Amino acid sequence: MVTGLLNSIKMRHWAILAFIAVVASISTVDWTSVTHAGAGTSMRMFVHALVNPDISSATLITAGNAAWITVAYALAAMTIAIAFGIPLGLIASGTLLPSGFSNTTLMVSVRAYLGFIRSIHELIWALLLVASFGLSPAVGVLAIAVPYSGIIGRVFAERLQDVPTHQLAAFQSTGASSLQLAVGVRIPSVLPDITSYLFYRFECAVRTAVVLSFVGLGGIGFQIHIALSDLKFETVATLLYTLVILVVAIDVFGGFIRKRMIA
Repeated sequence: MVTGLLNSIKMRHWAILAFIAVVASISTVDWTSVTHAGAGTSMRMFVHALVNPDISSATLITAGNAAWITVAYALAAMTIAIAFGIPLGLIASGTLLPSGFSNTTLMVSVRAYLGFIRSIHELIWALLLVASFGLSPAVGVLAIAVPYSGIIGRVFAERLQDVPTHQLAAFQSTGASSLQLAVGVRIPSVLPDITSYLFYRFECAVRTAVVLSFVGLGGIGFQIHIALSDLKFETVATLLYTLVILVVAIDVFGGFIRKRMIA
C-alpha cells in the first residue's frame, strides 16, 4: 500500500512537470504571426480543392510519374541504409563475439558511430552534402540513407539483445558459439518484427523524399512546389492524395508480408 502511494506521488510529480513544460513551450511561440490577412480565403480555397481534386488525365499522369520517382529514390535510400545498418546493428548488439574487452570496445565504438549519424537530421545531411557535392538526386538519396542506416542499426541491435533467454537455452546447452546463436536463434526470432519496422522506415523514407525535393530529387514534393507556386490547389490536392495512397499501400503490404512470415 505504501509503495502504491509513493508511485502515485511520483506519477503526479512527473505529470505536473510535464504540464509545466507544455505550458512553457506554448508560451514561447509567437502566435500573432501564425495567420495573415488572406489566410481565411486561402484556407477555403484549399479545402475546396481537397473536395474537388484535379483528376484530369494530364494531372494524373504527372502524379503517377512523380510517385514513381519518389518511390524509386526512397527505395534506393533504404537499400543503402539496410546494407550498412543491418551489419552495423549486428556488431553493435554485441552478440556476435563472446563477452570480453574487445567485444565491448567494438560494440561501444559502433554504437557511438550509429548515434552520431542518426543524431543529425536528414535535412541537415542534405545541406551538408549539397555544400560538398551540389544539387543532385544522389545527394538526396544519401541524405536519407546515412541517418536511416544509423536508426536501423540501433533498432536491430536492440532487438537482438532483447531476445528472451529461454529461446537461447536449447542452443546454449549444445555448446553453440555466440555467432551460431546469433545466426540460428537471434536473427530468425527478430526477423518478422524487423521486417515490419523496415517497411515503416520505407514509409518514412517516402515522406522524407517528398520533403527533400529541393536538393534535386524531384518527385511528388517538386510537383507540389510547382503547383503551389501557380496557386493550383486542385493539383496540390491530387498530389497529396497520391502520397496518401502510397503510404497506405506500403503499410498494407508490409503488414501482409509480416503475417506471412509469422504464419
